[in-house]
Amino acid sequence: MMIKCDRCGHEGDGEEFRVIGNVMCCGPLVFRACPSCGNPVICDRQEMREEVENTARDISRRIEAAIQCGDASQARELLKDLSFLNQCLNLDAISDYVREKKREINRLERASASS
Repeated sequence: MMIKCDRCGHEGDGEEFRVIGNVMCCGPLVFRACPSCGNPVICDRQEMREEVENTARDISRRIEAAIQCGDASQARELLKDLSFLNQCLNLDAISDYVREKKREINRLERASASS
């Protein structure tokens, strides 16, 4: 997610802007500090979540492609990335998917080892 500072105009990836805290006790808005001038910028956490969800979808497509090609090591690396992303999302469906794909990769490795 791209963020633009309304004071100095610095524009950058959301990761560049350090999280300061929530705007209110609950809700999707957070303050982030501009890396250039330190100005607090209000960001919508929901937009960030959507970006993380899209990244998770992309990684799952790449996992499927790696398994189809028989590339177990690539699939395992991608599963690690997906598990890491799920720390932000905390979705049971992704946890279940990761467990299922790990079993599938284990079967793939056993089949290739016995050939």
